[in-house]
Amino acid sequence: MRATLCMLLAVAALAMPATTRAQMDPAGSGEGPQPAIAQPAQGGDAGTGDDDFLAGKEAKPEIAAPVVEQDAGRAENPDTPYFGVGPRLRWIMIPNWFITMFGVDTQSRNKSALPLISNVAVGAEFTYRKGGFDITAAAWWASLGWSDPISYKESGKDGNSWSVITNDLQAFFLTVDFIWSTSFTDWVAITYGAGLGLGIPWGDIVETEATKKSGGFDKCKTADIGVDDWCNKGEDYGTVDDLPTGIVPWVNFLVGARFKPHRNVAVYVDGGFGLGFQLGTRAEYIF
Repeated sequence: MRATLCMLLAVAALAMPATTRAQMDPAGSGEGPQPAIAQPAQGGDAGTGDDDFLAGKEAKPEIAAPVVEQDAGRAENPDTPYFGVGPRLRWIMIPNWFITMFGVDTQSRNKSALPLISNVAVGAEFTYRKGGFDITAAAWWASLGWSDPISYKESGKDGNSWSVITNDLQAFFLTVDFIWSTSFTDWVAITYGAGLGLGIPWGDIVETEATKKSGGFDKCKTADIGVDDWCNKGEDYGTVDDLPTGIVPWVNFLVGARFKPHRNVAVYVDGGFGLGFQLGTRAEYIF
């Protein structure tokens, strides 16, 4: 019986395919099937991926790109509003020839060719800016007088119709400027626009009949009235002239340039015409 069983097993072994026999005994040792040995994946890294995860290792994080500060430059986003605050300085000038255009002859005591009015104005301003357009509200002070008396008469009147005018007028202005700008670079632009407002004045404009003196005109004295042919009765002697409206209207037109040396600083230089000719500068801190 045992011999018959051994013969059947030998026949079955001979009938088994060769590949199956090799898998069961790859070394030909006759010791039976061997356990499979895991092989690393071809083309991969034996220490990374799922094997690292299964081994409890974490993948190395990627290096983040450096953060670029968006507002490091001077360029402005046209959709973003900007606000600025700062001082302003302006020179206001009215030349003699401008006055004569309105039918008035003028002459200074020393016959100087200097402007009739030449004064400096100072103040503070606040600006709202968006898309290259500024709305600037300002509060500022200006002197509108002159240091030396000015002689004047209406054109066409008698040669002895001169009067001497003294003026120490000043005004506090509240104005709004509407300024457009066209940029050439992030830090240079041309500006153009207009402004309006009003001034609250104080001081006096005093008119006194003039008499002819060597080298010019002088005020008539009380003793000269009716004696000096230039100092007639019924004329103005120390008359205070009030402004017709009680305020100083302000309308001006400006053209200039805007410079932005820093993202938080803007400097304007402009000139124009309104209440006389103007030339000025202003600086703003942008926030």
